[in-house]
Amino acid sequence: MELPNDILNSPQAAQLMKEKDRIMKLMESPDAHKLMDLLQKSGGTQLKGAADAAMQGNPAQLMAMVQTLMHSPEGAKTVENLQQKMKK
Repeated sequence: MELPNDILNSPQAAQLMKEKDRIMKLMESPDAHKLMDLLQKSGGTQLKGAADAAMQGNPAQLMAMVQTLMHSPEGAKTVENLQQKMKK
């Protein structure tokens, strides 16, 4: 899947590239893996479509899935842990 050029040339993309190592470490964390497992269990086949839409610049469906997940104690704790790690 290819990303639109405007996403790659955005200020947000430049900032992400500066923090690439930090982001990669976060993505490999146990909490990130747990979040993906929870999303797979709750969204199943919808997850790929939501991820594809987010890659095209429309994160609404993926964000809705995360919001739904956050209604469970396990999901809320996992997202909170990831948010704390992003602040460091």
